[in-house]
Amino acid sequence: MKLRAGWRILLQIALMIALGALPILLVAEPLTALHKRGLFLAALAKEPYDRAINMIVGPLLTMAVIASMAIAARYLDRKPLAHYGVVLDRAWWRSLAAGFAISAFVMSLVFALEVWTGWVRITGTFVTASISFSVVTALCVGTYEEFFSRGYLLRNLIDGTNLPVAIVVSSLIFAVLHATTDNASIVSTIGLFVNALFFASALLLTRRLSAAIGAHIAWNLFEGVVFGFPVSGDKEPASLIAIEQRGHALLTGGAYGPEAGLVGIVASVVGIGLLYLWRRDGARPAGEDAGAPGDAGAPGDAGAPGEAGAPGDAGAPGSAAVSAAGSAASRRH
Repeated sequence: MKLRAGWRILLQIALMIALGALPILLVAEPLTALHKRGLFLAALAKEPYDRAINMIVGPLLTMAVIASMAIAARYLDRKPLAHYGVVLDRAWWRSLAAGFAISAFVMSLVFALEVWTGWVRITGTFVTASISFSVVTALCVGTYEEFFSRGYLLRNLIDGTNLPVAIVVSSLIFAVLHATTDNASIVSTIGLFVNALFFASALLLTRRLSAAIGAHIAWNLFEGVVFGFPVSGDKEPASLIAIEQRGHALLTGGAYGPEAGLVGIVASVVGIGLLYLWRRDGARPAGEDAGAPGDAGAPGDAGAPGEAGAPGDAGAPGSAAVSAAGSAASRRH
């Protein structure tokens, strides 16, 4: 007998946390113990070491989240990965590129607007001491948050309720989970909700989870690593452009980052519009006729995200439990 959607989601979260703990217990903790004894990366002080260990553990955590989704899909949902928009065809890579390009473009617009209005002042360039850490973080977070939030969670909520309810609920969960980060506010939570709608639209309009992954990675990458903004309350240690944030926080997002300001909320809406225009203008992913998320069927499946009726974070979220665990491991050093 197949479990209801809510139970499947809870079990997948439990599995995700359990698998996510393995890299911490089996890799981070032993290496940190060796580091304290001067046997591993002994020359690194605390902050550089924390970044180094997170660069090792981050990809492992990402694989753990993906594995938890794959296991839950197979044994709880009894569905192929295509049901969640994971189809490694040509459309997957085109959608990944499209999501990445659109997010990069809208974040570039945000930066250009803030420079033009005087809301930010450029104070330097190529602050790159830890840029590899920042890049790896953006790649990992954008991947594992999307596999959970828009992959497993949204799909099961669609199955258990309907498409509009699933989009709203999954976006609320994404936003609320990000509300625990530094400098969060009511406005930042609203901004993350709209940001989640952007990522959900990427999946549903392209029918590939890769579009949401690309959009999320590029949003965080260009926001923090390229333009030097805080990313969901976290100031990146390295960026290609160093800035001084000015302007009212209600407009710019202040210490939280653009998604906590009106400019970031508008950017997410613009991103949704650009996705729609890209799809409307004939950019149909190859192989789409086979079915994919948001259609009446998925490759090798009876349904996919966006169909009405089958049962059951954020640049951050249930994946936040795994992310928090990874950060906790490095903080113990």
